[in-house]
Amino acid sequence: MMVPTKHRIYPRQQDNTPLLDLLLVSIDLSDIRFEATRLEANKELVRAYTRTVFNEHQTDRASEFLAPEVKWHGGTLGTVDGLANVAAMLRGFVGALPDLTATEQDLVAEGDTVAVRYVVEATHKGDLMGIPATGRRVRWDAFDVYRVADGKIVEEWAGDDLLAFIHNLGVYTPPWLA
Repeated sequence: MMVPTKHRIYPRQQDNTPLLDLLLVSIDLSDIRFEATRLEANKELVRAYTRTVFNEHQTDRASEFLAPEVKWHGGTLGTVDGLANVAAMLRGFVGALPDLTATEQDLVAEGDTVAVRYVVEATHKGDLMGIPATGRRVRWDAFDVYRVADGKIVEEWAGDDLLAFIHNLGVYTPPWLA
């Protein structure tokens, strides 16, 4: 469905004529509806992935959400390529933090990208990043950006506050908190 709209762009010139006058612009509302539907589907995919793999600890279901060519970018933790490798990383992570919960604080989607801010809480019950189990509760903020294509996550950039994580474990105290 095409909807005609009339726009005038201001400011005006000294002789009171507009600097630019767009008389008729057609907007295809079906394109807008399709984009809104796609954004909602991408957001639901990321929410379902978080709920299933992290909060329900079903790492064996990662392939339902991740593309075979998925790339995980973890900043200083490096990049992990491919579904099998990312799934193994997830098993290790959730295995060391078996009661992990990631609570969504904010979620924004634009184009093929979904960005989420989480608060993550868990009990450290297994070796993680070379740190043996401490049994301590940990809490940190995480900022994750996902790129979605054809209904699957094809790329993730994970920004976890690792300093808060290791401080909660009692492994390191930043000088400003000492």
